[in-house]
Amino acid sequence: MKTETDAALIDLSAAKEKKVKQKEKDSIQRYLGALSFSELIDETSSLIAEINKTGSTKEMISQSKLVLKELGERFSHSHGLSESFLKMKKDLENRLS
Repeated sequence: MKTETDAALIDLSAAKEKKVKQKEKDSIQRYLGALSFSELIDETSSLIAEINKTGSTKEMISQSKLVLKELGERFSHSHGLSESFLKMKKDLENRLS
C-alpha cells in the first residue's frame, strides 16, 4: 500500500528526471548554436547516418527535433531556402511521429 511519503518520493524523482532531461536539451541546443553552418550540416549528416544504422530512439528523435529547430532558425533569414526547408522539416517531423 502506497503512503503519502511514497507518492512524494515518486514525484520528486520524476521532477529530478525532468530537470536532468531539460539540462541535457539545453546543453545540446547551446552546442548546436555554437556550430558553424558547415559543422551543423556535418552533425545533421552524422545524426541521419546513425538513425539509418541503429533506428530511431526517443533520444535520437529528441536530438533530431533540436537539429531541425536550429536549422530552421538559420534558414529563416533566407526566404527561398526557408520555404524549402520548412516543407522538408514538416515531412521529416511527420515521419518521426
